[in-house]
Amino acid sequence: MSAPISRLGFHYFPDDSHYTEKDLEEWLPTLLRLSANWLVLHAAPNRLIPEPFLRGLIEAGIRPVVWIKGRVDEVASDQISPALANYGEWGVREVVVFDRPNLRSMWPSDEWARPGLVERFVDRMLPILQLQRATGMHPVFPPLEPGGDYWDTAFLETALKSMLRRGHRSLLDDLHLAIFARTFGKPLEWGYGGPEEWASSRPYNTPDGSQDQIGFRTFDWYAATTEAVMGKTLPMIVVAGGPPSTVEDGNGEIASILRAVQSGQLPQSVLGFNFYLLSASPGSPDFESAWFASPSEPRPIVGSAKRLLDAGGLSGSRSTGKALDHFVLLPDGPVSEDTWATVKTLIKDGVIGFSTKEALQADRVTILGDEAAIPPSVERRLLEAGCDVTRVKGPGQIIAAAWKATYRDGK
Repeated sequence: MSAPISRLGFHYFPDDSHYTEKDLEEWLPTLLRLSANWLVLHAAPNRLIPEPFLRGLIEAGIRPVVWIKGRVDEVASDQISPALANYGEWGVREVVVFDRPNLRSMWPSDEWARPGLVERFVDRMLPILQLQRATGMHPVFPPLEPGGDYWDTAFLETALKSMLRRGHRSLLDDLHLAIFARTFGKPLEWGYGGPEEWASSRPYNTPDGSQDQIGFRTFDWYAATTEAVMGKTLPMIVVAGGPPSTVEDGNGEIASILRAVQSGQLPQSVLGFNFYLLSASPGSPDFESAWFASPSEPRPIVGSAKRLLDAGGLSGSRSTGKALDHFVLLPDGPVSEDTWATVKTLIKDGVIGFSTKEALQADRVTILGDEAAIPPSVERRLLEAGCDVTRVKGPGQIIAAAWKATYRDGK
């Protein structure tokens, strides 16, 4: 059996208070049992998530997405520059900054009322995106509230056009979108096909018999927006998706979403889908959305999801039609005999080589080497081609990656 695909993940906690060594020890086995490859983590602008917590996830093959939430006036590029530098050095590749800037509540009242709202947001966002790219990260545009006080698709379109007009095409070519894929109580197929399918829908006006982006398939509408502005679909990461409650899944929504995430039914541009929510403290307004009341108290949906993954083979690779199952990409240059022996011993199911062109033909690619040895542009190219990519930087991570594959595949 091949290793799990890269899309499935979870939104960890709705706060930034669960990053101790004990937290990692309690939650990492749970995440691996559920074949999670992504984890969204909340962070304060002035307080880092501890390096051991992040490295523990990365060494186990789980890709952390750090989300620095805050109002538009609460976070500035010079304030978070040291944090971005640290996160980049520790191996984090996605940091989301800001939270739903198309909501009135995310702006000072006098700022919201002034003309040129999106242009002023771009003024704040551009330096942050540039910092992200400079530290080896993917620049990430923050999630917008579907609908929202400023219609989200119009906000996104205006922001992209503004950045293009300012001469930042190369930055936009690297841009990722953080998005929501919540159901809002609507059927999962609501809005399927985007504006091409529902041409009568307009901002703030969805006629009877038509549909809009306020549902699970928000990504269809954002893909159409980026295609119209840039001539290409940007990669998207769902930072919070699924139904509002996991206490019961009577209509099977979570199971249906899980099948879609794991079987390749979602567009390839959706790189990761993080279910909301892994866990929350009792008394939290998000407690009903949690898959776990505590590490030892899974909700019924957890057992159902695990059975679905195991019985349906959904832990395996998505069907992409690629020629190779697994390719291990080595950096150019001489490779020691010890390295070859280690790679061949621990990674037994992969074709090993130096060619990015060959790696593009694989469902799953393990990159052996840091960003200096194999640059982030190679990783981005592989992800955009639909490959499931894991970067391994040293012997410790090689061992962790091999252990992870064995643990998940039940070998």
